[in-house]
Amino acid sequence: MYFERIEIENYGPLKNLDINFPFSTNGNPKPLIIVGKNGSGKSIFLSHAVNALMVAKASLYPNTEVEDGRVYKLRSPNYITSGKHYAFMKLYLSEGIEFHEWVLSRFKKDFEDVYKYTPARKEWAQIPDGENTVTGNNLPKKSDELKKLVDSNCSLYFPPNRFEEPSWLNESNLLSKPEHTDKNRIAGKSNRNIICHSPLKSNMNWLFDLLLDRELYERQIINISLPVQNGTPTQITSFQGYKGASNTVYEEAIKLLRVILRDGNVRFGVGNRQSRVMSIISGETTVVPHIFQLSTGETALLNLFLSILRDFDSSDGTLTSLENITGTVVIDEIDAHLHTQLQYEVLPKLISLFPKVQFIISTHSPLFLLGLENTFGEEGFEILELPNGNTISTERFSEFEDAYQTFVNTEKFQSSIEGEILKSQKPIVFVEGDYDILYINKAAEILDKSDFLSQICIKDGGGFRNLDKIWNDNKWSDPQLVNKKIVLLYDCDTDKTDEDRNNVFKRIISTIPTNPIGKGIENLFPEAAIDKAENHKKDFIDIEEERKIRERGQEITIPKIKSINKNEKGNMCNWLCKNGNENDFSNFIKIFEIIEEALSLSDND
Repeated sequence: MYFERIEIENYGPLKNLDINFPFSTNGNPKPLIIVGKNGSGKSIFLSHAVNALMVAKASLYPNTEVEDGRVYKLRSPNYITSGKHYAFMKLYLSEGIEFHEWVLSRFKKDFEDVYKYTPARKEWAQIPDGENTVTGNNLPKKSDELKKLVDSNCSLYFPPNRFEEPSWLNESNLLSKPEHTDKNRIAGKSNRNIICHSPLKSNMNWLFDLLLDRELYERQIINISLPVQNGTPTQITSFQGYKGASNTVYEEAIKLLRVILRDGNVRFGVGNRQSRVMSIISGETTVVPHIFQLSTGETALLNLFLSILRDFDSSDGTLTSLENITGTVVIDEIDAHLHTQLQYEVLPKLISLFPKVQFIISTHSPLFLLGLENTFGEEGFEILELPNGNTISTERFSEFEDAYQTFVNTEKFQSSIEGEILKSQKPIVFVEGDYDILYINKAAEILDKSDFLSQICIKDGGGFRNLDKIWNDNKWSDPQLVNKKIVLLYDCDTDKTDEDRNNVFKRIISTIPTNPIGKGIENLFPEAAIDKAENHKKDFIDIEEERKIRERGQEITIPKIKSINKNEKGNMCNWLCKNGNENDFSNFIKIFEIIEEALSLSDND
């Protein structure tokens, strides 16, 4: 159930809107981003979407979040645009469902007598003479049809006042232990809430249940018979991993955590009965002793996206991966509590993991919008500017690019790089993105380079432009200031050349022209690896077929071009890191050779 169109007349600053919600050619919803100054009507716009979700749920589960007979959104003549006498809204959803709402400045009969006109809408006839507000919808009357719409999809709203108190402010959070989820077993009652204020404890308890079910029911073991010794047969038990629905959901939760923390090795952990807390572990080391000790921004993101996964896991839908989760998620002020790097890099990647979820989001952050363009491409999402309702064209991104470049030139940005360099006790290699780090870590594991990798520190440089800024900052080339070596490792598609400046080394991964992917670190994968990934999921690879053009009378053949779909880069990275073999990663030996040459290190140093 998706929103398809909304009409709004005379609601505060929203005087006359007729908006079609964006969809891709494959039918998946595109994220709709609502922007505008304070007072431009962003919250009013979102309230209509949220109210429709609430009404649909209340029709099936009365008294769950809103008392039966009442509404979530206030209808008042105070919201009518100044100088107008009525406000109207009509919302069109898939499956032919419609919601509408009227608010009049006076009772309908008085309205007609005083103003001598009626709005030219068929829904006008549904307003009783003695009323000045009314809502209506054509939701299915049959409970099984309504249940299919409501219970098989995710429906969530994150208001702007959502907030988790940090552990230092609330000791009870720090001492909080995961508990078994207490589910309502009464017919006609729902265990799912649309409105999410502070869901971290609910998410923690859900994870606890998930891990318990996984351990109890999905642990795979086999008994292996050993050769008979002294006439006695012997058997040993071998652990083979986990397999089942709970493990599938858990693995998807881990994907979210790894994107948020930008660490491909982290996972959730639960302490023993005496110290049962939900922690975060990397390898065998506890990096976050209690989930409530995450930063405010990390907590906000974990809450948002774990709640989506948890809600769909509790639905009647079948969850096989994040990609098959369907539904609508409304988020007001998504950038609240988020550091700039989380807005620009992490948040867009998390959204891209849910291609079938309809995100309707308000924001004030140009960095978030720039990050969306970088992740989805110019056509992968839509920006709606209120109160006029104009769709912002891609040209408008030039303003945001200027804003971002201003930011990265500031002392604050430079100081963050300085901090990374100064606190490291090892040589640092800055790469263009976090997927590069995941690939390099996997290659080190496969190519027996883990010992070498332990001697250096690999960091996400945030793109080639930021690597340029590190290179152009002359202070980091002063060996008296920095007594460690720094390598700036560029992908093959950047127009750069190798250069040295004292302790700073600019290095470019050379292109392998025979490999199918021409851009990015993925150029290192041979054709067999790309074919294997494409056979697993065709969405990974975009293809521009061979074509012919005529240029100044000469016919030129443009060969077939393969590229990584922007929305699937993370998914393909995860798949190759999980399923790739030595042949797939064989060309990554070039990276270790480049770093070894620059740093004059070896595995034995």
